[in-house]
Amino acid sequence: MQFSHSKLLINLKNLKNNYQVIKNFCKGSICSAVVKANAYGLGDAEISKFLIKNGCNDFWVANISEALRIKQSISKINIYVFNGLNKGEEELFYNNNLIPVINTFDQFQRWTSFLSKKNSYDKLIIQFDTGMCRSGIQFNEVEKLKQNRKMLNKFKDVILMTHLACADDKHNEYNLLQKKRFLKISKEFPGYRYSLAASGGIFLGKDYHLDMVRPGIALYGGRLFFNKKLKNVVSLNSPVIQFNQLKKNETAGYSRTYKTNKNILTATIPLGYADGIKIGISNKGFVYYGSTKLPMIGRISMDLMIINVTKVKDKIRVGDHLEIFGENFKLDNFAKLSNTLPYDIITSVSERCRRVYVN
Repeated sequence: MQFSHSKLLINLKNLKNNYQVIKNFCKGSICSAVVKANAYGLGDAEISKFLIKNGCNDFWVANISEALRIKQSISKINIYVFNGLNKGEEELFYNNNLIPVINTFDQFQRWTSFLSKKNSYDKLIIQFDTGMCRSGIQFNEVEKLKQNRKMLNKFKDVILMTHLACADDKHNEYNLLQKKRFLKISKEFPGYRYSLAASGGIFLGKDYHLDMVRPGIALYGGRLFFNKKLKNVVSLNSPVIQFNQLKKNETAGYSRTYKTNKNILTATIPLGYADGIKIGISNKGFVYYGSTKLPMIGRISMDLMIINVTKVKDKIRVGDHLEIFGENFKLDNFAKLSNTLPYDIITSVSERCRRVYVN
């Protein structure tokens, strides 16, 4: 098995480091964790359990299915569901002690009406749209919500939140505009807790931290430029399953997009676009064998990739693993080469790639 499967190596020591770096950077704020999309492809239950051991008790997912999967193995944590409360889900949320992020006034009415019948007023979280124009209470609904302060005040814990559109760019003035809009809303709803920053917003400064921060990609080794203390967490490796001797002027891969100009040795590895590798890096990407950089050649196939291993022909063997991204070539750099974002890369790594937790 170890010689036939690609592996996504997840460095738990570095994950712990990143969580502590963020937590220390946001002293005075609760440091939660975003584990949506199967913890960005790393395994939501496993990652959540590990972060719980390191002091995290608040987790964010996209939908109720993700929340229920985590709840199967972990019970006493707060799980907030970004996509909110859809019709008919009230019992499911309530019976499983899940917390929907209220994104519309209609959701607010339905959820508070349901909870009133249960006489249950524990946690309530409401998102305001301050400029993302995607999810959250709209400005024309704020007044309606203000008229329901009596209902809001019944809850033991109320969190108001928003989401920044341009937090990856610390010089973007839209960050300041959204912060001002949210702080204005917070003044209209005093006495609660407030959450403004996800990964990028955290490193915009302490003015963005408020009561709770919501790191996601920064935990998992993406966007390392946010802070020099953050470390790489994921490495994608794939084993050599076959060698081929190509003579000068032979071609490799579909549509014969690569032609040799001399005799070379190639290796085939079981990794392709069905595993999340973007076809756009065909003939321009590379992998590492130890510290040696080796070019991808030919068009990326659904399940396979061809590598020119002539540089290491005297020592490479079937079963040896090549690194696609990781310590030698960080996730951010691989994403840039692939003309996409690190979020896209790690959430696209297929289940065919075995998740291996190290350190």
